[in-house]
Amino acid sequence: MILQRHILTEIAKASSAILIGLLAIFLSMRLATSFADAAGGSLAPQYALRIVALKMLISMQNLIPMSLFIGAYAVITTLQKHSELISMKANGVSHLSILASVSKLSGVAALLITALTCVITPIAELKLIELKETGQSTATITNISSGSFKKFGDGNKIFFAQGETADKSFLTNTFVHDDAKPNDAVMVALRSYVLNDPKTGKKSAIFDAGTSYQGESGKLDYVVTHFKRHTVKIKSATVSDLSRYPTFVPTLELLGQKESHYAAELHWRLALPVFAFLAPLIGVIIALRQRKGYWYLGMTTALGVYFSYLNALGIFKAFVKKDEVSTMLGFVPIHFLFGMLLLLLYLDLENQLHFKRAQITVK
Repeated sequence: MILQRHILTEIAKASSAILIGLLAIFLSMRLATSFADAAGGSLAPQYALRIVALKMLISMQNLIPMSLFIGAYAVITTLQKHSELISMKANGVSHLSILASVSKLSGVAALLITALTCVITPIAELKLIELKETGQSTATITNISSGSFKKFGDGNKIFFAQGETADKSFLTNTFVHDDAKPNDAVMVALRSYVLNDPKTGKKSAIFDAGTSYQGESGKLDYVVTHFKRHTVKIKSATVSDLSRYPTFVPTLELLGQKESHYAAELHWRLALPVFAFLAPLIGVIIALRQRKGYWYLGMTTALGVYFSYLNALGIFKAFVKKDEVSTMLGFVPIHFLFGMLLLLLYLDLENQLHFKRAQITVK
C-alpha cells in the first residue's frame, strides 16, 4: 500500500509539473497573440486578458490528459531505470497493482475532464466567441499605433495618425479620408480620441482643432471648414447569436437532439473523459514493457499511440458530423480498439499470450 501510494504521489508530482510547464508555454503564446491583436487595432485591449483566461480554461481538457500521460510514463520509466521496480516486485507490487493505482488517478482526471467537457467548456467557448466579437467590434482608433492606417466608422473612413501623446491618451496630427461622401472629403485635426457614453455604451471618435475639405478644388462647391471639435459615431457590430451552435449547446439539451452534428458533439464530450482514463494506462504499460536504456524508443511509441488515439477520435467526429457513419460506429470502436490494445499489452507483459511458434529443426 505504501509503495503504491509512493507511485501515485510521484506521478501526481510529475504530472503537475508538466501541466504547469505546458500552461506557461500556452499562456505566453496566447498573451503574445492577444496583445499583438490589441496593438494592431483588431481587438480592444480591455478584452485581451479575459480572452486569454478563457482560452486557458478551455485548453485544460487537452492539457490534463497529456500531462498525466507523460507524467505516468516518465515516473514508471525512472523507477525502472533505477531498478526500483524490481525492489517493488520483490515486495509484492505486481504490474496489475501498479495499473490499479494509476487507474485511480486517471479516474479522477476523467471525472475532471467530464466536468470540463460537459459543463464548463461549452459556457467558456460561447463566452469566448462573444468576447472576441465584442472586442473586435469595439476596437477603435485608439487601439492602433501612430504611423498606421485603419478603417473605422462604417468601414468607409480611412484614419491615419502621425504621432501620439506621452501618456498615449491622444493621437496627434490625425488625417481622415471619407469614402462615403459624394465628393472627395478629407479632414485633418491636431488630436483625436474616443469618447465612451457610459449610459448607452456608444462610442464616438472626437477630433479637436482641425479643418475639413470637401469637394473639388477650384470649383464653387469646394468647402473648407475650420472646427474646434468634430464627432464621428463609431458603429458597433452586433454580436451573432451562436447559442444553438453544437459547441455551445448545454449537454443536457444535446441529449434530446437527433441531428448528426448534435450527436457528434455529445459523443465527443463523452469520448474525451474515456480517452483521459485509458491513455495514461496505455502509457504505463508501454513504460513497463520497454527495455532498460531504450526509453526514447518507448517514449516515441507512447506518444505515437497517444496522438493516434486522439486523432482517430477527431477524425470519426468529423465523419459523424457529416452523417457518414453512425455515432456508435464513430466512437465506440475506437475506445474498444485501444481498450483491447491495453489488454493485449498487459497480457503480453505477463506472458499470458500463448501464440504457437514454428520450431525449426536443424539436422
